[in-house]
Amino acid sequence: MIQLSAEELQWARQKRANVRAAGGILELVLPLRVGGSGAPLFCAHPVVGLSWCYLALFRHIGEDHPVYGLQARGLRRPEPLPASMAELVRDYADQIRLTQPVGPYHLLGWSLGGNTAFAIAAELERRGQQVALLTILDASPTVPESLTGADSSAWLLYNFALAEFGYDPVLTADEPEPVARTLELIRRKPGLGLQEWPEWQVSALLRVIRNNVTVTRGWRPERIRCPLLFCSATESPPGLAAKLAAWRQFAEGPIETIEVDCLHRHMLLPEPASAIGAAVTERLLAPLPARGVA
Repeated sequence: MIQLSAEELQWARQKRANVRAAGGILELVLPLRVGGSGAPLFCAHPVVGLSWCYLALFRHIGEDHPVYGLQARGLRRPEPLPASMAELVRDYADQIRLTQPVGPYHLLGWSLGGNTAFAIAAELERRGQQVALLTILDASPTVPESLTGADSSAWLLYNFALAEFGYDPVLTADEPEPVARTLELIRRKPGLGLQEWPEWQVSALLRVIRNNVTVTRGWRPERIRCPLLFCSATESPPGLAAKLAAWRQFAEGPIETIEVDCLHRHMLLPEPASAIGAAVTERLLAPLPARGVA
């Protein structure tokens, strides 16, 4: 039996708590906290297409600030998935502006959500809107070669989905029917949330995950002008300098950094989330940066 670390056990408990607290909400814009006169914060989902993970973060953002999560299409009902990052972020930028018609805008994304948040910032700037803050939680502008949306990588991506909901991610590369095996694992272990989803919806979640990887692999960052806050997980290589160098070529505005003493996958545990929340709140309260050329 594999002995899990205290952090892994805490992360597993926290993910199960997030699933319960989210109540199965699959709206495109998830209201994590509404009300308040402060600047809203929009959080882009990681690879699973859901923003339920940010339930662990918004509590550490100043209570005067509304917090919203962006969630993938195709989960509430069958519908076409975006064919490119450009198509994806046009949709998300529209949703953001419906929620907050007037800028400036504040964005955040963890892991693959950092790539999406960066692309949303570029789209908003393209529309002549001001982005006052982009926060990236330990993302890289390129996706690892081992992570693709191809059939050969499906088992790995489906393990992400299983782990997100508290199931054991036991699929292996030689699994001949990863979708069927995933559904079997879900049916075997009730009480974790996904057993309440019809089969088409679980299959849709798996398609969304593969599509998120595919569109991100096909994306090339554009240059942005907004301020960037980069939050680095110190226990996940490479070091901060290398992580920053990967983004700096695309960022014309000021870049600030914080380091949190954790693994990449544990960035939303209470201690790192508290440090990240404090840094984001400080910048949400700061005077607006001067606008560049629109």
